[in-house]
Amino acid sequence: MKQWTQEEAVAFECAREVITDMMAIHTGQIADERAKPQPDAARLAQLRAERSRLAQERAGLHVGDCAEVARIRAEYGAFVRAWRAEHQAVAA
Repeated sequence: MKQWTQEEAVAFECAREVITDMMAIHTGQIADERAKPQPDAARLAQLRAERSRLAQERAGLHVGDCAEVARIRAEYGAFVRAWRAEHQAVAA
């Protein structure tokens, strides 16, 4: 049985968490769109599809796939940081 290093395990958990953050952002966007007087059905479908894709990506992620873990952390991490910076500035 393959054993992973603590560093690999932490990176994997961080990747899973950043995917969860992405899913939460999409859930918020869905709620915002649904609250509009005239929700855009195409946008809602797109957001739901992306959230489902993210859930599948998270479910299929494996601790031993270091390249995918690194990609997710870099790509999605940058998106989440930018999103938070933009939305925290608005809330302040």
